[in-house]
Amino acid sequence: MRRTLFVGALTFVALFVVALEAGDLLFVQVRDTELRSGPGFLSPIQERLGFGAEVAFVGERAGWMEVTVTESGATGWVHATAVEENRSTQLALRGEQTTRTVTSREVALAGRGFSENLEDEYRGQHQLDFDPVDELEREQVDPESIVTFIRDAGLREDFLTEAE
Repeated sequence: MRRTLFVGALTFVALFVVALEAGDLLFVQVRDTELRSGPGFLSPIQERLGFGAEVAFVGERAGWMEVTVTESGATGWVHATAVEENRSTQLALRGEQTTRTVTSREVALAGRGFSENLEDEYRGQHQLDFDPVDELEREQVDPESIVTFIRDAGLREDFLTEAE
């Protein structure tokens, strides 16, 4: 009896586990991410992908997904946490009974802790200029500089190898 219940429960759970298949569409769910030549944060960047970019699943390895970018046709690797199967991000805002789709601009503002309206209001009240913050967010550090920093500082070098 226990064995039958266990097998039945296992079958029920298996019905809800859906694996990705080659060609399945995924969408970038973070403000921006990099398409890399290999499955590792220090692999060379081939292309930058913004929120909502469409990619086709090719394969998976150690928390990385190999994908083909629909728009450019480029194939490379993105971290699995940066993509999801749904096209848009739905948010249920506090005090609202419904969900709504958010834009890439709103995702960027949320990273600062502001909605667009709140940022405008706060900027006006405090006479602030967020341009330096925007400029800092655009800064990129090339992987070679990161490798040099890790080696010169005597940090753990296991971060320098690609995921297996």
